Amino acid sequence: MTGKKLDQCPKCSSKITNEVECESCGIVFEKYFRAEARKEAGAEKAAKETAVSGSRRVAIAVGLALIPIIAAAAFFGLRSTPSADQAGIDRPVIPAGIHTAEESAVPALPITKTATPEKKTIEGDPIQRALRATVSVKTPWGNMGSGFFIGEHDIITNKHVVVFDEAEFAAFKSRVERNRKIIDLEIEKIRDWKTRMSQMPAGPSRSQLEIIIQSREGELERDLPLQRKDEEKLAKWGAQRYSQDIKIITEDNEEYAVDRVMTSATRDLALLKVSAISGQALKRHPEERQLEQGRVVYTIGSPVGLSNTVTSGIFSAYRKMADSEETYLQVDAAINPGNSGGPLIDKQGNVLGVNTMTLTQTEGIGFAIPIAVVFEEFSNSISYDWRSP
Repeated sequence: MTGKKLDQCPKCSSKITNEVECESCGIVFEKYFRAEARKEAGAEKAAKETAVSGSRRVAIAVGLALIPIIAAAAFFGLRSTPSADQAGIDRPVIPAGIHTAEESAVPALPITKTATPEKKTIEGDPIQRALRATVSVKTPWGNMGSGFFIGEHDIITNKHVVVFDEAEFAAFKSRVERNRKIIDLEIEKIRDWKTRMSQMPAGPSRSQLEIIIQSREGELERDLPLQRKDEEKLAKWGAQRYSQDIKIITEDNEEYAVDRVMTSATRDLALLKVSAISGQALKRHPEERQLEQGRVVYTIGSPVGLSNTVTSGIFSAYRKMADSEETYLQVDAAINPGNSGGPLIDKQGNVLGVNTMTLTQTEGIGFAIPIAVVFEEFSNSISYDWRSP
């Protein structure tokens, strides 16, 4: 409140009859004047801040405007300063290898060359060499297996990969023909049931027969596509069972025709002659000896069509089969369908054997034919180079 006595309300201008508050608008005079004082103080503060901000902006603008002037002055000042030669001052002769104080002020950092680590090239990697020497073998009747170069134009694989299995074909043909007869009988039976149902009065017996017919028709719809697929496979096998159009597929997915197939009379081995390509042959160890149990080995092949697959394991033991008296290398590296005929190698890339089979209903028990047996069978037909690749 001011020291003077108010005659009228500062807000509504009504005549004051009460010194504490206005009876017309209800304001309390003391609170009103305090609020007005705070507003005036805030306005003064804002005005001061605006003035300071404006002066700062002016100073910055002036500074920016002076930059090009200062730069120009510095440039022309440097241009106008005479050099030591122009001023007639003799420069001292500095012997080679001695640096002035100015040059020494910022010492030169030594130039260091980072040694590039020697890369292990694919050419020198034994597993990569073995991969390039391994091929997929494809037959006209649908067999897929593996093989590997043992000579420039010689590929080793399993006999069961490239020889048509007449016993398997006969069993498959019998199964397909039997299933066709069953399907034909089922179709005839459903036809008879539909005829009988059309002659039956409405009731539980007719409804039950209708449900049976629908169920059998559903089973037939499921079985017919499978039967057609088997019949197409049988027809293909029958047409191509005597074909010799066997092909190999190399690591870079190129196909080449096999010129000649030679098979062992007693062992699951075959030698393929391919003149259209010169392969890099896998090598035997020059000091070949008995394998130690626990030695790390690798199998390479195309299991279930997955080409260039490498699996690792260990050599378990030499095993002699009771039915043939043949000795095999037992390993725990995976040998799956499609791996048949591929190489078994050590970590140096030396070929140890030919992957051939696994025991049914087991895991981790595979067998390979020792590489020495291959040379016993085909020694006169393989052009083998003992030199390292």
